[in-house]
Amino acid sequence: MAKRKSELISQALLFEQWPAEDQRLWIEAAREGNLFTDAGAAAHWRPATRDSYQSAYGRWLQFLLCRHPEIRGHTPSERLNRQNILEYVELLKQRQLNQTSIWSYISNLNNVAYRLMPDQDWSWLRKISNRLHLTIRPRPYLESQLVPIQDLYEAGLALVKKSESRKPRRPSCVLLDYRDGLMIALLASMPVRLQNFGNIEIGRHLVKTPEGYSLIFPEDEVKNRQHIEVEVYEPLVPIIERYLDHHRRQLLGDNDTNFLWVSKIGKRLKPNHVSERITKVTRRELGKPITPHMFRHCAATSIAETSPELARIIRPLLAHTTNATGERYYNRASVLKASQRHTDALQGLRARLSELDLRGEA
Repeated sequence: MAKRKSELISQALLFEQWPAEDQRLWIEAAREGNLFTDAGAAAHWRPATRDSYQSAYGRWLQFLLCRHPEIRGHTPSERLNRQNILEYVELLKQRQLNQTSIWSYISNLNNVAYRLMPDQDWSWLRKISNRLHLTIRPRPYLESQLVPIQDLYEAGLALVKKSESRKPRRPSCVLLDYRDGLMIALLASMPVRLQNFGNIEIGRHLVKTPEGYSLIFPEDEVKNRQHIEVEVYEPLVPIIERYLDHHRRQLLGDNDTNFLWVSKIGKRLKPNHVSERITKVTRRELGKPITPHMFRHCAATSIAETSPELARIIRPLLAHTTNATGERYYNRASVLKASQRHTDALQGLRARLSELDLRGEA
């Protein structure tokens, strides 16, 4: 019974199951402004941020209602007290979550509390969040996890080619290997953020053009509110068309979806599942688990290493809002041990970038 309750606590309470007052506060905080009404305190949250915070608050409510159902009728601020928070943190530790996840749960909860109940003093909760942040272990040395972006691109192409060869990795994996290879090669060619890459819809984000395909992400769907519109790297066009016309259709079966990435049971692959597949396949093919976010580090570092003078183009390539990130990669590249391998990402990346041709071929 205890195990079952623990499993329940690991899930977020659905919004429609929240206590009425919590729902009201959330709706009020997320309210868009107009000529007659001010925007709510959380109206500026982007959809992905809102989903993350809603999930964090839903987990908190699930914990409370499982452990202390008698306080359901209490106000949200009464429930969100030091004693309950300390019990919550202890439970998260017992579930053996890593320190980063525990800090993230409490940090997100603090941000929600501040927006839903701005009249309350949440400095004590922020202090707890800050102390948890101090317990996070340093990340592994980043450079040891990086690979040249060209290696990622070529690994994707190699998997695509092998999947349709006379000797595929396994006959049962042909469709998945083709899809995974395309995911890796496409992400290496345009390392957008996971939420954008995992949510690509055919006709909306992946758009057919006379020259091939374009990837278009409107500013309201991009983290830094920067419109992204790039041409798909030309060698990938026939691979995408083959995927759309054959492999994706086979994966879909009788199902239907506009999302580009499809699972083996014919359902859309959500961003977290896309991440899991890419990480798993890169570990198998390259010996290193490269997450989608690491693709961005690999791309930026490869550019800075092979053409340091072009570090400034990292900003538009990765849709960053300032040049600080590009300078950071330039500084990192300047102290990395030279691999002596001139990595031209995507068959001539250096030549194209030197001409500042950012039409999407990088």
